[in-house]
Amino acid sequence: MKQLLDIAWMLVKILSFGGLALVLAGAGVFGWHFVRLNAAAGRSEGDQVPPESWRGPGARMGLTIVAGGAGVQIAAIVLAALLPGRP
Repeated sequence: MKQLLDIAWMLVKILSFGGLALVLAGAGVFGWHFVRLNAAAGRSEGDQVPPESWRGPGARMGLTIVAGGAGVQIAAIVLAALLPGRP
């Protein structure tokens, strides 16, 4: 039983750090697409932020990755709350 709990706590740490990595990667993907489209718009005649920078496919992919990372983080928190033993 102790080995099973040790494996479960290891899974909590893996999910926690994996979720953090996914959130950071998603923020990077979103930021890269956002800045790229805003820079292209800044070189043109208009000085407005294009709606594609917020709602385009690149931004949606980045936000989907962020949401997935947040889901993994929530799963790690719920699993840690359910497991007995170490805090």
